[in-house]
Amino acid sequence: MSDKNQSAKKSLEENKSRANKQFVVTAVFLAVFYALSKSLPLDTSQLTSPTDRLIYTIRWLFLSSTTIMFAMFGVLNVRGNTDAIDPLNGGSENLVELPNRILRNTIEQFILHSFAVLTLSTFMDENSMRIIPLLVILFIIGRLFYAIGFSTAPMNRAFGFSITFIPTFATYAYCAYSVVSSFVF
Repeated sequence: MSDKNQSAKKSLEENKSRANKQFVVTAVFLAVFYALSKSLPLDTSQLTSPTDRLIYTIRWLFLSSTTIMFAMFGVLNVRGNTDAIDPLNGGSENLVELPNRILRNTIEQFILHSFAVLTLSTFMDENSMRIIPLLVILFIIGRLFYAIGFSTAPMNRAFGFSITFIPTFATYAYCAYSVVSSFVF
């Protein structure tokens, strides 16, 4: 029986347990990534103005956007090599359901990631800007693992999703705190 069929037959508790294990692996991965990131030679000391920091961030976000291109290529690959090449003909749209879901989630995550990183760059000084490339690298790694995991079995997507979402959520929390603090204090 394939992994996809086994996933459908597992109980809710088994699926939750599997997802929770992937979240634990994500936490370990993020901790190791953070520890290793200290040794990366990222010099951001020249980013002294807000404009410099925004330009730097936009350039890094371009790399994040490549994940959308690769997800689009996934859809194009299926469409170009199957009966789904003609979406109006019908009957074959199920073939592109998985790559379309990967593409849709990647676009959704990219929008959140972009707003978070752009907003974060407005609160950072030049020495703190080294976090921007790290967030982008995590985003790209997360999207890669999400696509691979989802393609093997839907329950395998949690690791990649959480590598993408947890740093974005943490960035949103920090930015929300910073925005509120700037108004209150």
